[in-house]
Amino acid sequence: MGPEICIKTMKFLHALQSVKIIPVGNFKILCKAARLFEYSSPLVKLSSIEEARDFLSNNEVLNIELEDEIKTGKVSSESGRHTYNILKTCSTLCLQGKTTGIVTCPINKEALQLAGYNGEGHTEILKNLAYVPWVETVFCIEKLKIFFLSRHVSLQKAISLITKDTVLSALIKMDNCMKDMGYQEPRLGLPGLNPHCGDGGLFGKEEIEELIPAVMEARKKGINVKGPVGADSIYHLGIQGEFDAILSLYHDQGHIASKTYNFYKTVTITLGLPYIRTSVDHGTGYDIAWKGVANPESLIRATSIAMDLIEKNEGFSPCCHTEKKW
Repeated sequence: MGPEICIKTMKFLHALQSVKIIPVGNFKILCKAARLFEYSSPLVKLSSIEEARDFLSNNEVLNIELEDEIKTGKVSSESGRHTYNILKTCSTLCLQGKTTGIVTCPINKEALQLAGYNGEGHTEILKNLAYVPWVETVFCIEKLKIFFLSRHVSLQKAISLITKDTVLSALIKMDNCMKDMGYQEPRLGLPGLNPHCGDGGLFGKEEIEELIPAVMEARKKGINVKGPVGADSIYHLGIQGEFDAILSLYHDQGHIASKTYNFYKTVTITLGLPYIRTSVDHGTGYDIAWKGVANPESLIRATSIAMDLIEKNEGFSPCCHTEKKW
C-alpha cells in the first residue's frame, strides 16, 4: 500500500506542509499511483536531490530505478532489494546533510529476508547504515510517548530481561530523552507485569523484586515516575493526560494498548539516529494493495510529526548519543 498512502499523504499535505517533502521511490510506480488516486499535479522526476527546486512543491520524486520487475501485492526478493535501495538512498542523503529526516512507509521483513537482509527491518537497516551504537523506538499517540524495555524477542525472553537494573536504566534514559524533547519535568509511568501488579506476590513477584526497587531508585535520582500501575489501566491514564511517557515492559504490552485506542494514529519516532526519523506503525497490507482503500492517516501523522520536529530542531539530542546500557 506504500505508493497509495504516499500519494494520498501528498494530496492531504499539499497546502499544509511547512518543509519540503520529496518522495523517494520508483518514478513509474508513483506515477501510476498518482493517476489511480487522482493526484492533481503532474509528478516531476528527479535523478538527484540537487535537481530539487527550493520552493515547497510536493510533486517532485527522487527516482530509484528498479533492478528487476516487481509484482504488486506479492512478497518477493525483488521488492526487498528495491526497499533496501530506497532506504540506503534516504540514509545517505541524511548522513550527507542534504536532507533533514526520513518518514518511512511500511515494509515487508519477509521480502527483505528473501533479498538477503536477514532479521532486519527499517530501524535495524538505518542503524547499520548510520554506524550508530543503538537506536530506540518510541511510539507517539496523541501526546503520549511509549518507550519499550524490549521489543522483538519472545515473551519468555522479554520477562527474563525485566530486572531492577534494566528498568532503572530505561527510566533514566526515558527521563533524559523526554527532557531533550522539551518536557521540563516529564511524568513517567511504569506498568506492572502480572495481573493486578501481582497482588502482593500472589500472582508473581516481579513487581516486588524488580519493578518497585527500580522505581524507588529512580525517584532518588530525581525522576518523576509512578508505578507499577496495572497494565490494564495505565495506558488509558496516559491517553487521558496523567503521564507524558510510559515504559512498556515488552512488545505487545504497548502495541496492543496503542493500536486498540487508534490503529492509524500510532506513529513511531526513532531515537539514536543523527537525523529525524518517523514512521507509520502498520504493515504493508498486500491484500488491499492498489484497491484505493488504504488509510493514509498514520503516514499523514508521521509526516506532520517529522515536520514539527524539524521546525523545532528537535531529534538531535544528547540522549541520541548515549550508549545503550542493556
